[in-house]
Amino acid sequence: MKINRLQLKNYRNYENLDIQLSPSLNIFIGNNAQGKSNILESIFVLALTKSYMNIKDQFLIKNGENFSCIKAICSDGILENQLEIILTDNSKKLKVNHFEIKKYSDYISRIKVLIFSPYNVNFVKDGPNTRRKAINMVISQFSSTYIKLLQNYNAVLKKRNQFLKSIDCFKEYNRFYFDTLNERFCSLAVDIVLERYQFVTNINQFLSHIYKEITGYDNLRFQYISNVDLNDEKLKMLDDFKLKLSSMFEKEKKYGVTLAGPHRDDFSFLLDGKDLSLFGSQGQVRGAILALKLSEVLIFKEKDGDYPILLLDDVFSELDIEKRNRLVKYILDDVQTIITTTDIDMIDQSLVDKAKIFVVKDGKIIDDGKKECKNE
Repeated sequence: MKINRLQLKNYRNYENLDIQLSPSLNIFIGNNAQGKSNILESIFVLALTKSYMNIKDQFLIKNGENFSCIKAICSDGILENQLEIILTDNSKKLKVNHFEIKKYSDYISRIKVLIFSPYNVNFVKDGPNTRRKAINMVISQFSSTYIKLLQNYNAVLKKRNQFLKSIDCFKEYNRFYFDTLNERFCSLAVDIVLERYQFVTNINQFLSHIYKEITGYDNLRFQYISNVDLNDEKLKMLDDFKLKLSSMFEKEKKYGVTLAGPHRDDFSFLLDGKDLSLFGSQGQVRGAILALKLSEVLIFKEKDGDYPILLLDDVFSELDIEKRNRLVKYILDDVQTIITTTDIDMIDQSLVDKAKIFVVKDGKIIDDGKKECKNE
């Protein structure tokens, strides 16, 4: 699925925007703080209903306005669909072909996007919660089952925590209710963990090769650190996790919170066996995240038979000339790619020659399409 037409109303610094995108390569050029990244963010919001920067919806609305609208005409080459998100200070409406969609799980994955931006460095440098959210967003785009697993897990986790907080150590409590919660909690936890392990396994099919191609460094791996032990037999995983929770019950009762489960898992990059968050340079970290995103592109293709939309926010300014040239081979004509830059000279001429160029200034496109994509 690709975006043919993008419309913004009162989004960030855009009052009105209406542009036609190339199905292959699009480049947005302009100085800093003009609105280039806002276009990429709007596409991400349209796909996943929230900003990749984890900010509240009301901050996506243009100052002085009471709503914002993102709308796109998307096509799979045969059929067209219109997707729309309307944001207000206290509501969010999701629409497909003018019909409102009530469940997020029925909306997400209509279009699929992956983004690389300066903000992605937080994936390594921040805490586990940042990494879990990022990985959840990716897996959710090609697995509606995973979205529902997360929703159900978080609902049961909330009930379990409420129950732990309510236990009076000196009185009887409803053990049957707690056991029932535990059964459901453990089942959902194991299913989520298995989905994450499979995702990481798939990533590692491509990651090290791509990383070496871009940076010249070898032996990069993506690691899933779970407190639910992996086992070839699902029932054995379930039994082991139940035993772990049972052994932690007194401590959980003391603190009134669930101390084990997918909500406490983590992910990390290992380069030659060393954790990049501790030993990696900024360049190595950025390269690892870029390699992760490009690996995800290939996973989407394997899973769905179609590529996601690739959003690259000022990626070329972070790379030296050699690494830029190595990256070019991964920007495929079949992948709708949207690139932002402050300097067109940073981008390989072979890409510029086949790109549709947009010049951005102060929340407006002042030059649109002078260089059309040769594939169109």
